[in-house]
Amino acid sequence: MRARSSDTFIRKGEISMFQFVPRPRRKHWLLACAAGATLLASPALAQQVDSNKLLEIMVAKGLVTRAEADAMIAEARTAAPEAQAQAQALPPVPAGGVAADGTQTIPYVPQVVREQLVEQVRKELSTQAQTQGWAKPGELPEWTKRFTLSGDIRARADGLLMDSGNFTDFVDWSAINAGQGFQANDGAPGYVNPPYLNATRDRWAMRLRARLGLKARIDDWISAELRIATGNDSSPVSTNQTIGQHGEFGKYALWLDRANIHMTPVEGVDVHVGRFANPFWTSTLQFDEDLNFDGVALSSTGKVSDGIDLFANAGFFPLFNTSFDFGSRDAGVFGSKDRYLAAGQIGLEFHPGERLRLRLAGSYYRFENTQGEFSSPCAFDQDVCDTDATRPTFQQFGNTITALRNVTPNPAVAPGVSPEVQYFGLASKYEVVAARAEFDFGLTDRLSIRVDGDFIKNLAFDRSAVSKVALNNYAPMVGTTGGGFAGGDKGWQARLSVGHLGRGMPQGDQSIRKGDWNAHLGYRRIASDATLDALADSDFGLGGTNMKGWFAGGAYGFAENTAFGLRWLSADEVAGPPLAVDHLLVDLTTRF
Repeated sequence: MRARSSDTFIRKGEISMFQFVPRPRRKHWLLACAAGATLLASPALAQQVDSNKLLEIMVAKGLVTRAEADAMIAEARTAAPEAQAQAQALPPVPAGGVAADGTQTIPYVPQVVREQLVEQVRKELSTQAQTQGWAKPGELPEWTKRFTLSGDIRARADGLLMDSGNFTDFVDWSAINAGQGFQANDGAPGYVNPPYLNATRDRWAMRLRARLGLKARIDDWISAELRIATGNDSSPVSTNQTIGQHGEFGKYALWLDRANIHMTPVEGVDVHVGRFANPFWTSTLQFDEDLNFDGVALSSTGKVSDGIDLFANAGFFPLFNTSFDFGSRDAGVFGSKDRYLAAGQIGLEFHPGERLRLRLAGSYYRFENTQGEFSSPCAFDQDVCDTDATRPTFQQFGNTITALRNVTPNPAVAPGVSPEVQYFGLASKYEVVAARAEFDFGLTDRLSIRVDGDFIKNLAFDRSAVSKVALNNYAPMVGTTGGGFAGGDKGWQARLSVGHLGRGMPQGDQSIRKGDWNAHLGYRRIASDATLDALADSDFGLGGTNMKGWFAGGAYGFAENTAFGLRWLSADEVAGPPLAVDHLLVDLTTRF
């Protein structure tokens, strides 16, 4: 039963306690209720009526028990001050009660008084709701509107298919640099071969990617983003988790994928600080699609004229930060070897027609201190040499490699027998310029044809200097003898796409509609040192650079926000021994 002031209407589904009172006692029950309500709600009337005598009569007639009468008196005394204050704030209500002869007087509250009561209560509740941030019926509280939750889950069947004629001894430089180094002198005691990459056996795996992001609006021009994601390790170019990696249904790790503050101090200017999505307009020839950037980025857009827009991006990004100093037990303290990227991009976007769009951009990426440095003389038994920190902390495949340690052999042993533990760094510097173009012709709102292309060149590449220290990327082997250094500094890509080409299909952040589809076909050639292999596409070949070949794929949205995708990438090594890798990716992706 719902209690209402001066309102005895019972709605459908409600139950009145009056229904449960036997008919012979209903008159007595009403009398008790009226007396109790009078005592509790009207202090003025309580002063005119001897409440104790009235309750004694009710006890004598068996309407209430002695304990109930005592409780009613105590409750009336407790509620009297509060009731008096409320009575003063509300319009007067005609008095009612029970006369000495037993006559019952039930007050009638006029409609206008009831409306005044309702309006006053409504105003008080409205003021309290605004102060305390209550939500309207069926509506979320205001503070929840400042948060946006999103995520996606992708299940993948991943097949790496190796050609039977591939070279078998591709050194795994990354494994060496991540470990205790490699004993390079094969005459030293305990020598073993270096670790090798798998280039001869097909490999199938099931992979899972899960990402959950939260965006919060802090102020009109400030917001924050936080995103977590799966991943086998801290690789910057993959959030894939190999299913079964930890055995017997072992649990998987979550990584901090993004955490940044986004500010728009003036219209058309965006500032990101922290860890955020790639701020530059690029393809996977330059940067992998899963790559996020650490540091600070500034982006700006503006209109040049009708149909022409200008955009620009710039940023400073730490790539590696050592402790203030790093040291050796034997040789003392060495200076820090920090690495960073400074980059800028400027472009134009043309809209010559309602369904036509042409976009052009030029970029410059300066990678500082990424080249490996040859050390000062370093004793054969020294635990750390002064340039060990110049080895890459993460690398994929393709960049030209050189030895870092200038090891002084043990004079007490014969030549070729002294230990020589080595680390390996990048042989070239990297100062990359890039050009990108994209032409869109819209057939309908969700059907377009797109042609896009990229070109990159490493301006800092010095072939003569690199070839003197290179340990890989020689000309293809002829019999058992290889040719001279064949690494290169350029990369390019061309692609044709058709279908729904918004960012939601299949890798972006927009929604996927049921029935959406797209398909693409392209060719890529990227030489060994055109850019850092660590940051380039992780799916083409073995991931990184020094590969060429075709790629094709497509996606179909068979339900809302859910799509099936298929890609085939066929790559051959540009320089070095024979290596051919086909990569098949079958994806099921859903977003929320």
